[in-house]
Amino acid sequence: MKKLDFYTFRNIIKPFFGALLVTTMILLLDRVFDLMDMIIKKGLPMNIVLQVMMYSLPFILAMTIPMSVFVGCLVAFGRMAQDLEFMALQSAGISINRSISSVVLASMFLTLFMFWFNDRIVPESNYRLKNLLLDIVEKKPTAQIKAGTFSQIGNFWIYVGKKDDRTGRIEDVIIQQLGGGDMQTIVAKEGNMFIDSDRNLNFILSKGYIHDYAQRENVYKRIKFSEYRLQIPLNDELIKKQREWRSDREKNISMLVKEIKQFSEQYIKSGKKDRGLKRRINSLKVEVHKKFSLPFASIIFVFLAAYIGFIIKRGGYGPAFGISFFVFVIYYIFLISGEDLGKRGIIPPEIGMWWANAFYILATSLIYKLWINQ
Repeated sequence: MKKLDFYTFRNIIKPFFGALLVTTMILLLDRVFDLMDMIIKKGLPMNIVLQVMMYSLPFILAMTIPMSVFVGCLVAFGRMAQDLEFMALQSAGISINRSISSVVLASMFLTLFMFWFNDRIVPESNYRLKNLLLDIVEKKPTAQIKAGTFSQIGNFWIYVGKKDDRTGRIEDVIIQQLGGGDMQTIVAKEGNMFIDSDRNLNFILSKGYIHDYAQRENVYKRIKFSEYRLQIPLNDELIKKQREWRSDREKNISMLVKEIKQFSEQYIKSGKKDRGLKRRINSLKVEVHKKFSLPFASIIFVFLAAYIGFIIKRGGYGPAFGISFFVFVIYYIFLISGEDLGKRGIIPPEIGMWWANAFYILATSLIYKLWINQ
């Protein structure tokens, strides 16, 4: 039996890591394009870009590892069923559940590891990623102004049609300042932007107009200019506060539980009438249960893959990824909808974050009964 356990477990290793590599690269693809943009256009050094990728990886692995368990098991168990190995084991009196017990045990250890990984590594990497991106913004504040979209800096909304990150050259510029009831809009054909030694964002604009409206006097002015200089002070204090503040995804379980207790006491004192506090408590509970529910799916996926593999009797990555696509889409829909409904209080957060696993436990049981009745 030790040889059987070792043989079954060994069959999983290669397809598991193969699936992990493929799924991780797919989810990293969007980040890779952003990183290439940082290298080519923004002129960031390669070591900073690699740090961004390194800090992005744990959050992606938290999702791809359970997915890879299913793909790897489906590839291995499908091949074993295709080669009639499961049938040979059954004829020797060894059940399918006994033959995959080594993989189930390994998935339990993996689940325990993922509990720790989601609680310690992922929040810290998310926090360091945020601070690294703030470093990039602080050193290159113009990097947050993207071509073709409006970007907010202080009380200014800034739009540029085209932008050269290396030279600071910009075209088709719209800058709108809001303050009280007054509004000023600057429209320029071209210009340059740069950061001075006093940490001010400077614009030197040419060939444009200033549209100035004073609400109190109800006066509108339109001023044409050949060159116009605008200076926007950068709010370093805001960046400092952003560094110290952690979002829910940047907190470990002890931080989340501490906040839940704190807000629960405030909610009780309010007579359970403050909906904002209740929604905040729900959001924190969702994050706590998410750290457990996603890793636990690894155990469920081992059984699900074994029963599906025995039924379809086909190995290889093609059928495995085809079936996995539908499994993961359904799981993702349950996960996202449960997260949203749990935060809004329509359903308890606990149910919202666990009903995807409950659905697949039920589906696995039904598939097992279908296989037994074959």
